[in-house]
Amino acid sequence: MLLAGETSVSDYSSFGLNDKVAIVTGPSQGIGRAIAIGLAKGGAHVVLAKHPEGRHDEVRQLQSEIEAMGRKTLLVMTDVSRVADLRALMQETVETFGRIDILVNNAGWTGSTLALDVTEEEYDRTMAATLKSVFFACQEAARVMIPKGGGKIVNIGSNFGVVGFKTRSVYAAAKAGVHHLSRALSLEWARQGVTVNVVAPCITETESRRNILERPGYKEWATNEALPVGRWNQPEDLVGSVLFLCSGLSDMVVGHVLMVDGGWTIP
Repeated sequence: MLLAGETSVSDYSSFGLNDKVAIVTGPSQGIGRAIAIGLAKGGAHVVLAKHPEGRHDEVRQLQSEIEAMGRKTLLVMTDVSRVADLRALMQETVETFGRIDILVNNAGWTGSTLALDVTEEEYDRTMAATLKSVFFACQEAARVMIPKGGGKIVNIGSNFGVVGFKTRSVYAAAKAGVHHLSRALSLEWARQGVTVNVVAPCITETESRRNILERPGYKEWATNEALPVGRWNQPEDLVGSVLFLCSGLSDMVVGHVLMVDGGWTIP
């Protein structure tokens, strides 16, 4: 049994991802970084779609780690809220590798604001980065995948797309949109070989979430009441689920929302 803060170490080679070409958005830290490393350990070459601002040293370090495994990388500066950037991302990936096998939409943004205080700017930024970006990234990737026989798309959702949470009203709506969007896209594309699924975590211990995790009383509430497993996610907790949905092992899993939330959303 894992203790709080511990994660299991897995051999990802059995997922059958050797020489697959995978795009990961928002890869410089947290969940995105863990997924990019997991895909590389599974044998995939990884395209890192990084926002143009900040964390350049971190993403370069990630590139070095992946290439040290013998995998190829491509770094593309991408503001996922801009459709033109997403189109350029897919085009550069195809020009470099000739195809796109996997897309993991991890990038997003949210504020921590009570509903009465949310501004139009915050609303638009959250929706653009968290929902609009997912739709158009899926659309552009599918335009490449379908003519080449198929592919795997995994969108990172959230347990807040299922349960409510104060200060996360807009983000929760956006993530619920990601869940249902993924179901709808699967209905259109599954027959053409493109499956779209969701991995939905609970709160995960990343740099951007530490301000929440360190609030007085939050740890006691989360680990004693909200989470039956007794701990919150580490980024690595998402990797196995994502790799499963990226692999041929999940060919009959279509439009599914896989909760990786320690039991938070058990009815």
